[in-house]
Parts: sequence; C-alpha cells; structure tokens
Amino acid sequence: MSEDDFAFYHLETDDDIEQYLELTRIVFRPEEDVDVFVRNLIDYHPTMTLRDHFVAKHHGKIVACLNLIPVKWSIGGVPLKVAEMGNVATLPEYRHRGLTKRLVAEFHKRVADKGYDLSAIAGIPYFYRQFGYEYAIPIDEETRIKIDQIPDYESKQNIRPFNDKDIPKAMQLLKQTQQKFYVHSIRDEKIWKMQQKTRIASDPPRFEGYAVEENGEIVAYFRIVDKPKDKELVLREVTDTDQLMARSILRFLKDTGKQRGHETLVSMASHYDSFTEHIVSIGGVKQIPSYAWQIRVPEYVKMFKKMKPLFEKRLVASTYRHLTEKMNFNFRRYTVQMTVENGKITDVQRLETNEDRTIGLNPLVFTQLLFGHRNRQELEDIYPDFRIRPSHKHLIDVIFPKLLSYIHAAY
Repeated sequence: MSEDDFAFYHLETDDDIEQYLELTRIVFRPEEDVDVFVRNLIDYHPTMTLRDHFVAKHHGKIVACLNLIPVKWSIGGVPLKVAEMGNVATLPEYRHRGLTKRLVAEFHKRVADKGYDLSAIAGIPYFYRQFGYEYAIPIDEETRIKIDQIPDYESKQNIRPFNDKDIPKAMQLLKQTQQKFYVHSIRDEKIWKMQQKTRIASDPPRFEGYAVEENGEIVAYFRIVDKPKDKELVLREVTDTDQLMARSILRFLKDTGKQRGHETLVSMASHYDSFTEHIVSIGGVKQIPSYAWQIRVPEYVKMFKKMKPLFEKRLVASTYRHLTEKMNFNFRRYTVQMTVENGKITDVQRLETNEDRTIGLNPLVFTQLLFGHRNRQELEDIYPDFRIRPSHKHLIDVIFPKLLSYIHAAY
C-alpha cells in the first residue's frame, strides 16, 4: 500500500459514522465502551460537529481516526479555548504507516484555523511527544481506601439522587471548589445538561449523581461509578466538604459499596481537595505519582498576550512593580520578547533570533513552567537546556509561580 492509497476526511455520512463506531469497537477493549462515548459526542455535544472527527480511509474503508473535543479551561481566571484530542485509533493491520501523524497534522491545522489557545490529550505515555506535547497538568489523582476501613459515621445530611433542578446550585458549588486551582475546566450549563442527560462525563461508564442536602438546601454533590469486575466503587467527582459533609458522604459510600459487593473505594478527586484530606485522615493512601495532561501551546506569543493581566498582577505585587525591560524568552530557535515599562507589559512579539541567552528555555518543557506544574528551580535541576542566568532567576520565579491545577470533566 502506497501513501496514495489513503485519503483523509472528516465524518460526513451515516455510513461514515457506523464505520467509525465499529473501528472503536475493534481497537478498544469492549468494557471501555468507547463507541458509546463517541456516539454521545456526535449526538449531544453542544458545539462539536462532524468536522471535528478526523478519519483516514483506505479505498473507502475507515482505518484510522481521532477527534477534536472543544473544551473550556481557565488559567488564573483567564478563559482558554482548548482543543482536546481524543479517540486516537488505527486498525492493527494499518499501523506503522504514518496515518496518525497525518491525522494529527489535520487536527493541528483545525486548531490553528479555529483559534484555539492550546491542545491537550490524556493519552498513552510518551507517544505524543513527537507531536510537540509535554506533561504539564495533573490527571488521574487517585486516593484508595478499603471500604471496611471507613468508620460507621452517623450521617447528618440527607443524600438523594441528583436531578436537573440541582444544576444551577451545583454549578456554583463546582466553581467554589475550583477556586483553589490555577488551571481548571469551565463547565457551562449546556455541558451540565449533556452530562445529566447521558450520565457520561468525559468517558464511560455512566455515573450516578447525588446531592447532599442540609436543611433542604444543597451543600455538596458527588458522582460515583461502579466497577464490579474490580470490586471497586469509584468516586469520580465531589465538591469541597466540611467534616460533617465528608462523614455523611463516606457513610453513604460505605453502605453503597457493601451492598454492591465492593472492597475498595477509589477517589478520583484532586489530592488537594478537602474530601481527599478526610479519606487520608482515616487511612486512605494517595497513589503517587499521578499521571498528567499532555499539553501543546501552538503559539507562545498569543499565550503571553492572553496571560498579560496575570503577569502584570504578579509584577505589581512584587519588588518588580516598576520594572522596565525588554525580556527575551529564548526558545532556542526564536525569541519571544516581552516589553515591560514601569511594571506594565506594552508589547509581546516574536523575534527570529536566539542570541540573548539570559532566559534560555527548552520550548517543550516551558509549558510546565507556564502552567505552574513545576517551578524554575525544578526545571533547571532536571533539564540542562533550561537555564536562567542569576540576574533573572528571581524575576522568573515571580512571573511563573508553581501552583495547583485540576481539570474536572469538561464534556
């Protein structure tokens, strides 16, 4: 088979969709229900279209695919338009022919054409580095505890199934929970309604949602998923809780787990959520290290401009509030020059030079610094090609602090 035997398209027809779903059933494990997930995106996602599903065909047969899921994130309160790459799959007999590489190129072209600020994938290890992705935001933060270890707490709140009328209050509770995270997802009302209708949040299996009430008012909510094969009850999402709320939820989870024959409670909440602290206090164990989102920033100049209010806020709150300087961020093949005048950023531009090595950066690794995943010192200790001269170390620390991030399901 030559390269000319393959053609690259978006989904168009009902036959395309059926072939696409069959491909996912062949490539992924049956219990993962990836075809259900993809069908859910096609039928219910409020902004995703068939042009966001990319396929490679061999003589009319779909043999490889991936999709672009539009999501919204926030970085320090600045909204970001994010393209998540998902459902990357190739039939076994068509692998090692560069099909995924071609599909990723089409994906990146759409990212540029539609003005996305960054793209992200929660994919397999290492593979996506070849396409410019770097690990930069935590994901899959697990905390485990045996169900028998959970005390027989007395429940002080009423716990009932979550319904559509709970969405407005739940949106407020989620936003409050997310305030401590530098980078977090933005879940608008349309996405809430989609999740409530399908009971799918980011991927199968379907979740069960519950509201926690106190004096007739919702004070928290949580979502659980059954994994009977592993004898696990999975807590997929929970809002911030005080001690009484946490104990009521834990009692509910213990009773539910025992009724269903489970042995382990697995919490997927952030390691820095209040509920995780409660689990750890009674013997739960954080699974460390966790995995991470893989991030690609198409254009650092654009990202610097978007983050301008954050950079200025940090300068104003520091000894650099009157800084006047042309800061040259040397990305080895080019430079991003940020002009600062009396603490205000007046210009950001790309220079086709790499002569000034005061701020010497590995362009992939810089993503970790930008998103607060690691600080300057950590990156210098790990990467020989990440080097800041002593004159600017503290300034870089001020502009790029290490901060907590967590991405709740955004579709």
